[in-house]
Amino acid sequence: MATDFTSLVLEIFKKCAGRSGCEVCREHMEEDCLFFPEMYRLHDLAEETGTPPSDRDLASLVDLCTLCGLCPCQDIRILVLKAKAARAQDKIIPLSARLLSDARQAGRWGTVFSTIINPLNQLKPVSAMAKKALDIHPERSLPAFPEESFFAWAQKKGLTAPVKRAEQDTSRVAYFAGCSAGYLFPDVAKAAVGLLEQNGIQVFVPSQDCCSMPLIMEGNQPEATKRIQANLETLGGCMQKGYDIVCSCPTCGYFFKKMLKETAYYSEAFQHRADAGGNRMQVPTGSRDKKFTFVPMDIYKTFLKDDGYFSSIDPLQRIDLSLNIQDLGEYLLARHKTGELSISLKKPDRPLAYFAPCHQREQNIGHPYVEIIQSLPGTDIIPVGGEMLCCGMGGHLGFKTGFHDHSLAIGGPLFDRLAAASGRTLVTDCLSCRMQLQHMFSRQVFHPLELLTAV
Repeated sequence: MATDFTSLVLEIFKKCAGRSGCEVCREHMEEDCLFFPEMYRLHDLAEETGTPPSDRDLASLVDLCTLCGLCPCQDIRILVLKAKAARAQDKIIPLSARLLSDARQAGRWGTVFSTIINPLNQLKPVSAMAKKALDIHPERSLPAFPEESFFAWAQKKGLTAPVKRAEQDTSRVAYFAGCSAGYLFPDVAKAAVGLLEQNGIQVFVPSQDCCSMPLIMEGNQPEATKRIQANLETLGGCMQKGYDIVCSCPTCGYFFKKMLKETAYYSEAFQHRADAGGNRMQVPTGSRDKKFTFVPMDIYKTFLKDDGYFSSIDPLQRIDLSLNIQDLGEYLLARHKTGELSISLKKPDRPLAYFAPCHQREQNIGHPYVEIIQSLPGTDIIPVGGEMLCCGMGGHLGFKTGFHDHSLAIGGPLFDRLAAASGRTLVTDCLSCRMQLQHMFSRQVFHPLELLTAV
């Protein structure tokens, strides 16, 4: 195993479990994460025996991180990202992992050949062979591909052509649908378009690539960087033309808002734009980048640097997108509060149980869909879960043979709470969570957008 990989993981040990480590997560993450408990176990064992963890132990440890974002420390997330990338450089990413993590390509081919793939997947011998080839756990169901992707539908509807502003006060959005809604659950993306258009909001679906979270989880940094840069160019152009940028996928939103901009404020480019001046640095003091303070440069510049996973990408582009992209629920709620949104629930008498996904919670935007639905007459919706509960799916990781059982272990506490709400329809805005909950409960799970319509 490469020395870079080993040193990166041991740096996490040092920060979290060493003699000077904070150890906040030793109890904080005990039930909701597999990474931290295993790291502490390995650390304590090394202390007892005097033998450091093996490279194999470290590799297995890093594989346990799903990048859920629940850990409170930015430094740890960056180190995990770097460690995954360093490991991928030393050990070629298996073909099965490359195929599973390339959501865009898999989705494209899956929808094009859906009339062939879907019937074959219903044949148990064929399904078993496909799962073995792709390293998918035997108990996981292979997804059924729609005959037409959302992006093909959007092109037919003329939504991929830039919107010309008809009137000065006409709202326009550039909609980033994400791969899951784009290729596996197009009805969710269509519902988003329908709700926006019914409220007089013009919709543009620009060319878009995978946000790159699946690639990053496999350590495929070079390919991820290419796709991130392509998205930044496209969405940056949309911002310049006056579009509001919205996305309905919490993972895409979390990635663009949070992960991508980490350390970008410490870059020379931002300090120059902020005109900090002299021997000062301007740095954010809050999680939503609304408050800044000045610190002495000669003291802080040695460790406040843009040297993270995404430092090769223009820091100003990263910051600008993070500040301008909105979760679609966040966008709709803001308009709802000002009376600009006509909205109702399709079946108001249906009791709902809503789970806020990790990546939605980490955006610090509250629960916008719950607020909207609760404000509608005669509705019954309750949040189920907690600030630290996770479904455990981790995107494509939950399908993998080696992670399937881990996935269910992480989600166990959440499953117990959802089981207690058996009389309610399950609702979540994460389509990865949706697949996990459907796997566990064998019942239909909805995105909030599918339940809402204009009055």
